[in-house]
Amino acid sequence: MPSRRSVALVVALWLAVTGYVVYRDVWPVLFAAGPPPVAIDLADEAAQNIPTRWTITWSGKPAGKLTTSLKYLDADDTFRITNEFRNVRVEVSGLAVVVPELRNVTRITRSGDLREQSADGKLEAYFGTSKFAEATAKVAGTVENGHLVAACEITSPFGNVSQALDPVPVPRGQPLNPLQPVNRVTNVRPGRRWVVSESDPLGEAVGAFVRSQAAQYGLKLPEEKREPLLAEVLTDPQTIDWRGHGSECWVIEYRRGPDVAARTHIRTADGKVLRQEAFKSGETLRIERDE
Repeated sequence: MPSRRSVALVVALWLAVTGYVVYRDVWPVLFAAGPPPVAIDLADEAAQNIPTRWTITWSGKPAGKLTTSLKYLDADDTFRITNEFRNVRVEVSGLAVVVPELRNVTRITRSGDLREQSADGKLEAYFGTSKFAEATAKVAGTVENGHLVAACEITSPFGNVSQALDPVPVPRGQPLNPLQPVNRVTNVRPGRRWVVSESDPLGEAVGAFVRSQAAQYGLKLPEEKREPLLAEVLTDPQTIDWRGHGSECWVIEYRRGPDVAARTHIRTADGKVLRQEAFKSGETLRIERDE
């Protein structure tokens, strides 16, 4: 049986990686306070039936690839969103974290209510060219009576762990995530504003587990609370350089207080999402459409 310190270390490393990959976590779901004036057309997404490929950059440097897809499940009239990351690499203070593969799956209803969340993949950590740690992890949960009930499984050189996580309350509503790329966003109108309250049930469940492990060693890790985002479609479209030519886009800007937290660029001609950006601690994460 691995020591609690080892378990806390492995899970903390895993959380750090996923946080850098997709701004906070790879699977965050943002729920609007009331019906958002801008919406993801789930039926339209499912009808495309063709995965969309994206390139990830971290502060201007290549950082991996992402493939997204959405499938309609006739058995229970729900939609399954799948994000598959490949060869994601982020370097921080001499430490390189590599995710050879990571798969995130979210299942939601037509109205956007969460039904399932899962993430599984492999993690490698390097100092220079020397790999000093490797782990695989899987976290999966389903919504029962308004709470996400999840469990995690971790395999690493420090040992293996399989444990249920504390249930987490799940809000209701259609997700609109600044860093969950979709094929198209509908009903974009310049000047519109709305409030987006952040909710990440699976990430919260894992975070609570990490804090409980650290507490047994006298370490008190802060529980991060974020203020809601104010989303606004900028009045004037902007022309961005996309695949070597200019493309006119509507821009949704997400602010937390005076700071811009994220932007979504949507082509005015057809509503396709061309670029997602997130900003934190002077770093920029960009996810850009390949085709």
